[in-house]
Amino acid sequence: MLTLDQLISEATALPDAAKALLIDKIVESMSGQIDREVSIEAVQKAQERMAEIDSGAVQTIPGDIALAQIRQLSKK
Repeated sequence: MLTLDQLISEATALPDAAKALLIDKIVESMSGQIDREVSIEAVQKAQERMAEIDSGAVQTIPGDIALAQIRQLSKK
């Protein structure tokens, strides 16, 4: 049996498609352990944020601008 460090090392060396499949399988195996209240709260918060965007109460930042800002922050 692999140690956790060995497993992580092998998993991170996988091609991206295999990593995505592995992630799906791990999340699927944990589905019974996920706190339902946290999931519901997260969905509600996402719906609230979408309503704020749809109403114009807040504005989104285009992805290319947000990425440029993040890059600038990481240089500091």
